[in-house]
Amino acid sequence: VILFNIDSKSDSNSKSLPDAIVRVFLKVFNEMQGFCGSRPYIADLERRLTNEGKYEQFKQIFNESSGKEWVDERQGGAFILKHIAFALNKLDVMTEEDTRTWYNEQSKDYHISIEDFGKLVQEYCDKKGNNHHVIFLVDEVGQFIADNTKLMTNMQTVTEDLGTDCKGKAWIVVTSQQDIDSVIHVEGQDFSKIQGRFDTRLNLSSSNVDEVIRKRILEKNPEAKALLEELYNSKESIIKNLITFADPVYKKL
Repeated sequence: VILFNIDSKSDSNSKSLPDAIVRVFLKVFNEMQGFCGSRPYIADLERRLTNEGKYEQFKQIFNESSGKEWVDERQGGAFILKHIAFALNKLDVMTEEDTRTWYNEQSKDYHISIEDFGKLVQEYCDKKGNNHHVIFLVDEVGQFIADNTKLMTNMQTVTEDLGTDCKGKAWIVVTSQQDIDSVIHVEGQDFSKIQGRFDTRLNLSSSNVDEVIRKRILEKNPEAKALLEELYNSKESIIKNLITFADPVYKKL
């Protein structure tokens, strides 16, 4: 299960891009496998080295060359390029010149199609065996998409391609503070088709704050409950004077 808030995982300027949804999905998919999330071309290199059985050797050679750990430095970009080139050349993966050419091309204009992403997930599931599934649990989709028609269709296509390529082994579960009916009614557009891609509806009702605190937090942490009771007893009058509720429903402090 890959659980993530899509807004926090997306780049600051990504909403203007037509493939913003698949970019976020690729990022979290790479991170789940231990690859670089913020630089997808580096993740592609790590994936290739893993498939060839050379990833651990690469990390060791990189460490010997730079004196630093690969996982800590892999987002360094051009600052670590000479060490990447040295390691790849030593492993007979690419020459140092080819490595620099590859890096300059990919770092400036990296692109992955939704179809290629679907195949990546399919290959991953196939390697893991017949009963392995991947679930993308995406939080706050409604807030991220808002009234952006391109993002809506991008989400629809990602869902379709994952369903086609992975044959039921890849699921997408989305959450939104709005129900899907209000999300799809974008002015001037008809997105009723996307409802068919999310046929299973889960109605999640909000819980009262006292239930969340009592049952989900304090009952699991008796030390905190005792500490809170002691603090409340000493501050009861101050709390009652400071906290008021706008609605007429009585809330027990």
